[in-house]
Amino acid sequence: MTMLAGKLLVETLKAGGADRAFCVPGESFLGALDAFADDNSIKMVSCRHEGGAGFMALADAKLTDRPGLLFVSRGPGASNGTIAIHSAEQDAVPLLAFVGQVPRNERGRRAFQEVDYVKTYSDIAKWVVEIDDPARVSELVARAWRKALSGRPGPVVVSLPEDMLLAEVEVPVIAPGTPVQPAPANAELLAAAAMIAKSERPLLIAGGQIGAAGQGLLRQAAEAWQLPVVGAHKQQGVFANDHANWAGHLGYVVPPSQRAAFLETDLIVALGTPLGDVETQNYTLPRAPVAEQAVIHVYPDPGEVGRMFLPTLGIVADAQAWLLALLEQPKPDTSAARKAWLHRLHALNNGLRNVAPAAAGKVSFDDVVREISRQADADAIFTIDSGSFASAVHRQTQVTSERALLGWASGAMGGGVPSAVAASLRFPSRQVICFVGDGGVLMTGNELATAQQYGAGIKIVVCNNNEYGAIRAHQTKLFPGREVATSLANPDFVAWARAFHAEGHLIEPGTDIASTIGMVLAAPGSALIEVRVK
Repeated sequence: MTMLAGKLLVETLKAGGADRAFCVPGESFLGALDAFADDNSIKMVSCRHEGGAGFMALADAKLTDRPGLLFVSRGPGASNGTIAIHSAEQDAVPLLAFVGQVPRNERGRRAFQEVDYVKTYSDIAKWVVEIDDPARVSELVARAWRKALSGRPGPVVVSLPEDMLLAEVEVPVIAPGTPVQPAPANAELLAAAAMIAKSERPLLIAGGQIGAAGQGLLRQAAEAWQLPVVGAHKQQGVFANDHANWAGHLGYVVPPSQRAAFLETDLIVALGTPLGDVETQNYTLPRAPVAEQAVIHVYPDPGEVGRMFLPTLGIVADAQAWLLALLEQPKPDTSAARKAWLHRLHALNNGLRNVAPAAAGKVSFDDVVREISRQADADAIFTIDSGSFASAVHRQTQVTSERALLGWASGAMGGGVPSAVAASLRFPSRQVICFVGDGGVLMTGNELATAQQYGAGIKIVVCNNNEYGAIRAHQTKLFPGREVATSLANPDFVAWARAFHAEGHLIEPGTDIASTIGMVLAAPGSALIEVRVK
């Protein structure tokens, strides 16, 4: 069957199981965009900024365990979308970024908006390919799909010359197929099981490579082997926070008492995480390059296992495959010491939710988040932007086996609102609540327009302290009394939300927090709460 190369690209994505893509339209990929008009198998969501579209694609990938799909135009569009490509690399999230390119006969002439994407993205993408031959579109897109998912997941950039997409081809559609992930060798598994059985104070650090589909396996393994679980950076949602085996979240602000307790472990099982600087608390949990305790590191990328730490046992394997294999091993009896360790870590984490009340005339964001968590639906999805407010969210939000929490380990601001839009489009019957600061919300909060256009109902909670709070805290510590460039002059966020035809409400000193939250969560459609903490 003869078809245009742009349609062949879309048919290949359909063969892989894709059903949603995100874009800001551009003339350089109209040949692909036109193919989406033929049927509605893949829903194309048009966004207001390429950064917002990129974060939506990443959130969709986290929720589906499939590559997120992002289409951006050449030059400026690609530049705006780079934040998502970088976040995908930092978070190990599968992303296919399709970038428009100048016509093939203009390449190398510094044509209008021309960029050499192989050079530009070589440091942050798993693979960058420019498709010059239209007959190879299906072959290369199928390979890009597999590449994004294989080993350590991540971004793949596919450059699409404008004229190439308009060429007619007569080649078959190639389905991407299932990526092959490494499984643990039997000897490695037996050694790991023996180490876990022997340990009195184990600690399992759970990373994002476990995926949405692996969370049930993680719970079974933690229960069967009586393992305390801590989430890697921004992975609080990997395990139910109300479960007796939950021990906390390894972020930027881990209280000293909790950090000291974690350091007492005699065995670290790092599963599905590359063990970056945040979850290892600046390379002290475990200490680099030689740990003070035994370490089992399970990760599908051989380049990551042993890169920063010399593990006692390094296993190049997919996290889900390792969990399945571990569950087949005989379980030892749980010692009294192990039970006490589990209880201690869980109780310590629960106690950290108790914070000092707000000063007179002030609003505590902890109080607001705690009340939202109490009133939110049992299967609510929380999304969280980056900023100092996030500490309160991690303390007070209770993520259960039914709930989900999406955050970005890259530290990029602006991910919260787009992630909420993507989550609501993916699960329209579930309540979606976004926590964001006054800095981040004005970076990509305009995607509230996208939510309204496509019928996504999101609740946005803005922590307004009139500053870039996280940066101000660092600045004050290093240069006390010399704050520069961290103050903000904000709009009326309530009026701003209403301009998008969404409800807007204010929490300030004297506001009945519980009733305001109840009203917003019960309201249909999108709504915003501005929380003035200063």
